[in-house]
Amino acid sequence: MRYLTGVVLVLAVGVACSHPQNRAAASPTGPSAVSGTAAIAYVGGVSGPMDVLFPPRNESFQFRNDLETKYQGLGRPLSTTYVDREGEVVWMQEYIRYRVNGCDHNTAIQRVMTQIDGGQAGGICGAPPDGQILFPSRADSLDFRRQLESKYQAMGRSLTTTYVDVEGSAIWTQEYERYRVNSCDHPTAEAKVFSQIDGGPVPPTCFVPCTLGLSPSSATVGDPGASGTFEVRPNQAGCNLGWTATSDASWLTFPGTSASGTGFTTITYSVAQNVSGSRIGRLHFTWSGGSADFVVEQGGTPYSASFTLTDPFHGPGATTECWLQSTATPCNFTATSNLPGSGAYTYTWSAQYLYGSLKTFSQTGTSPNFSFTDACDGTDSSSDGSPAELNITLTVTDSLGNTITLRSGQGNQPALAVRRFTC
Repeated sequence: MRYLTGVVLVLAVGVACSHPQNRAAASPTGPSAVSGTAAIAYVGGVSGPMDVLFPPRNESFQFRNDLETKYQGLGRPLSTTYVDREGEVVWMQEYIRYRVNGCDHNTAIQRVMTQIDGGQAGGICGAPPDGQILFPSRADSLDFRRQLESKYQAMGRSLTTTYVDVEGSAIWTQEYERYRVNSCDHPTAEAKVFSQIDGGPVPPTCFVPCTLGLSPSSATVGDPGASGTFEVRPNQAGCNLGWTATSDASWLTFPGTSASGTGFTTITYSVAQNVSGSRIGRLHFTWSGGSADFVVEQGGTPYSASFTLTDPFHGPGATTECWLQSTATPCNFTATSNLPGSGAYTYTWSAQYLYGSLKTFSQTGTSPNFSFTDACDGTDSSSDGSPAELNITLTVTDSLGNTITLRSGQGNQPALAVRRFTC
């Protein structure tokens, strides 16, 4: 957890600033020096519960001691300061704590100075947004450090020597704290700060954003259809991002209760039977700052059907015209299909053409054969057989409910006609 909601741990050794209420009874000038061997277990600033979780003060103090050694190793000259190292660590951290919890520069300074004077610690100003913790500008932190110097001088604190100048102290203490509150441990944070002191680029923090993933992220199914499950998985404990889900394919569905959720969830999906070619569908998940797709690839055996026309005047072979040359000429149709359902198919036929008026014939049943009969010598007939468009529609349905619809003149079906002859 990056946020502290419970009781703050207290200082394990009896330094003057470990409890705000003890400060007036001790020195009003802030904390006294802590020996290098003292075991400090205090978490956060000095004012009690907070939102952003800061490192234990002994680790921040250890960094300040190591920073002193680093500057000495770099050959920096000695300078003097009224602020002892512990005071520098405690009050810089306290100032930063107010800033990252919603306080502006002046408010943060006022509340720290009140604590140094022995007053009660002020509350934080607000919770930071979720995500990586943003720090105040280095200019603000340096200004606070300079005011802290003036404060200690005004209180009559003695000068001490240090290899770390005021600017270096403000910048690198803040940088160390920035790494710590953004998930770096003590050795990592110190190493990242020191690499910058050595002239390297600014390394990223250790903060890992809360995000989600899908496991597995895809599936391949056959044409009969299938169902399955996959998981929405947060990338870390405590990650409870809210998400929503949609499907971009009518044949790829999931329960309505899975249209939204929070954090880890198992999703059940269903894939309908495929009566066409191969296809791809996606379940699309979105959340604040990200998205992911569960991809389904489904193979298909294209279901096919066809019908052919014959009449008595064209011989046994298929034709595209029915010649109405007798007083009772049959126009005969035969269908074939490879739909997978067992048992008999249902064939629904419809035929329409103009012959004086619009003529319509229909039939529904299990027979793949359809026929209608008409006569010669009707309206619009001629000796050479006046043509009229013949519109045939056939729908085939199997026992599983699969259907396929054919129309003359569309797809692989040729355009058809009747020829209206005089007798």
